[in-house]
Amino acid sequence: MNESQEVDYELPWDFYFYVGRTLLGYSDEDFWELTPNGFLKQYIKHLEYNNPDALNKEKVIYTLDQTPFFKRK
Repeated sequence: MNESQEVDYELPWDFYFYVGRTLLGYSDEDFWELTPNGFLKQYIKHLEYNNPDALNKEKVIYTLDQTPFFKRK
């Protein structure tokens, strides 16, 4: 594995660690105890609280003919 591949693998963890430590205020132990689902929910709540316009919460209702299980003949 060359050096550029190692850097690519480290970048997502750096971002998650930064968000967990600085934005969400977790300690090292708390960060490693989090599940990915819990981390994502906390980050979304943080975005909703600090910047409500950042997320577009639209409920889209699909009809039966828009689903992939419906076959038109």
